[in-house]
Amino acid sequence: MKRLLILMVVGVMWVSACSADVEVQTPPETSTTAPSVETTVEEQPPSTTGAGTQTTSGDDGPRLVTVGLRTFGSCDEILDYYIDNALELVGPYGLDGGPQIFRMAAMDAEVMEEAAMADDSAGSSTPSFTGTNVQVAGVDEADLVKTDGFYIYSLLDTNGRLRIVEVDDGTVTHLSSIIVDFQPQEMLLHQDMLLLVASEWRVGPVTRIVQVDISDRASPQVVADLSVDGSYNGSRLSDGVARLVITSHPVGIEWAHPQGSGLRAEQEAIEANKELVRNSTLGNWLPAYVLQAPEGGNPEWGQLVDCSNVLAPGVFSGLNTLSILLFDLSSGITDWSAASVVAEGDTLYATADSVYVATARWVNWQALAEDDVEAESTGYTTLIHKFDTSSTDLPVYEASGEVSGFLLNQFSMDEYQGDLRVAATTSPSWWWTEDSESHVTVLRPDGDLLDEIGSVWGLGEGERIFSVRFMGPDAYVVTFRQIDPLYALDLSDPSDPQVLGELKIPGFSSYLHPVGEDLLLGVGQDASLEGRVEGLQVSLFDVSDPTDPIRVAHLRPLEVDGLEPEYSWSPVENDHRAFLFFDDRAFIPYRAYWWDDNESSQDAGVAVVDVRSGDLALEDLLRPLSDGPVGEDSSDWRKVDWAVPQRVIVIDEWVYSIAHSGIAVHQLDTWDRATFLEYPAR
Repeated sequence: MKRLLILMVVGVMWVSACSADVEVQTPPETSTTAPSVETTVEEQPPSTTGAGTQTTSGDDGPRLVTVGLRTFGSCDEILDYYIDNALELVGPYGLDGGPQIFRMAAMDAEVMEEAAMADDSAGSSTPSFTGTNVQVAGVDEADLVKTDGFYIYSLLDTNGRLRIVEVDDGTVTHLSSIIVDFQPQEMLLHQDMLLLVASEWRVGPVTRIVQVDISDRASPQVVADLSVDGSYNGSRLSDGVARLVITSHPVGIEWAHPQGSGLRAEQEAIEANKELVRNSTLGNWLPAYVLQAPEGGNPEWGQLVDCSNVLAPGVFSGLNTLSILLFDLSSGITDWSAASVVAEGDTLYATADSVYVATARWVNWQALAEDDVEAESTGYTTLIHKFDTSSTDLPVYEASGEVSGFLLNQFSMDEYQGDLRVAATTSPSWWWTEDSESHVTVLRPDGDLLDEIGSVWGLGEGERIFSVRFMGPDAYVVTFRQIDPLYALDLSDPSDPQVLGELKIPGFSSYLHPVGEDLLLGVGQDASLEGRVEGLQVSLFDVSDPTDPIRVAHLRPLEVDGLEPEYSWSPVENDHRAFLFFDDRAFIPYRAYWWDDNESSQDAGVAVVDVRSGDLALEDLLRPLSDGPVGEDSSDWRKVDWAVPQRVIVIDEWVYSIAHSGIAVHQLDTWDRATFLEYPAR
């Protein structure tokens, strides 16, 4: 196993604050050389601290913020950090609290850069094809479906298989399938390699990473199988380097429970659990890995990350460990480099050279009463840590900052001309409050700090963010509770961001996409003036005058015989990767239901919406199974559930919509259905 040889150098400020006076001391610069593989605990370099303190002003006057990450001088120091903090939290059932937040399924309301048509210059026989709809151009994201123009690779399968389908001028041939002993969530494609990734439950949450050799598409082979303690957060691929983020939990401690009732039993359990913490080892806190060769035999296993590459925030952020893994896919997944942060975090944003990870200050939300949840949310901040991932040697920590409030998802962050723009709401998505508001903050690297240089507040008071679109120096933010305000922001002066205009309409857009000069397409739900959602809608916004954004077109695409469905929805509302914009058309997968006292029907397909003329026109509904909604008396009734398209790909002159049960093929422009390939049972 490739050992981790490079120590991250973190030079940030020690903090000493007394009353209102803040004295900031900067330690001498520290430089280190890479320790040898045989480095012992005693040989670890002395610790440095990444805790930096500065004062910023806001509506409530000056406030003290502590950001940054600290390294440790030895494995023993890391263990002491875990033990000292765990003793403060341990209860009669173990670590009873922790940053466990029960959230509603938030809509992925953000937008991506348009997926460019891939064009291999090797020869004219290479097909053109659309790729995954990603957030940052040139940075691929793992997905359920991938293509190289010749084959479609799909994890959308009712039996948990990886399917490989050959495509050739509209014909589709099921070439092969492979079952692994877990359910892959998504995958990355690199040349003749697929990485299948998922979280699974074994002896706790485990992230599984399986490398599949697809050089022979008719006979894919598993060549490496890596398991890591923790839950999978996400991954990116750029220039042949895969970057995965995993959150791990304490493991291997058999917590005591009260034996019987009464305070004595409770206190005895607490004391027993404290003793377990005091006697714990580093293996109980830092994640382990197990690397299994496909031919079997004894696996290789050990500690995932070297002690010299473990960091902790200046503000205690829980006892979970967030790890960034880098894999150079030219050598597969048997070698990696890694860095870990002792913090809760599940929001990942990445450029070609950097990874930003947002971590949450520890709060035991479950133990709070309703009034206390609202009070705790007031003044809540999210820490953001930047890592340089331009080299496969190691993720190198660069800087940290913080913003007030909660982030919606990865698209709440965007890097532009070296600055990081962040959209946040003062109330979490799972707890709506009347006094919540949203804001956009600009952070600029200044040494080891991501320093706040400007912000604009007051977006959607009493509402929360449903979507954000950063477009160069501009930004568009959608908030919602009853009415959908679309805010147009000017960030050209990052020190003085401005809200230029606001448009209020019923409903909301949970996805925004640029579709032409000064035009934005919104996909979401229509709603009544009281805020009751009424069905899938597509909106077109003219933002040529940001002081006065206008909705120039509005389409409910699923009306049949003059009747709107009682319920309609698109996977795009939950997952940006389900959306495709190609040749001035939006391809929007959908699901709809109609019902009355006598008859029920349902429908699934892809709505093709033309926006060429600066208007919205429904060109067609590309249904995989039939030519219209399916009634209860139809033989296709039970098939519709598994035939809802989840991804759409264009290869040359054909549209492929991929569902769990198979792939539908329609001719581009004529929209005639050529075939529906139903996956075989085996």
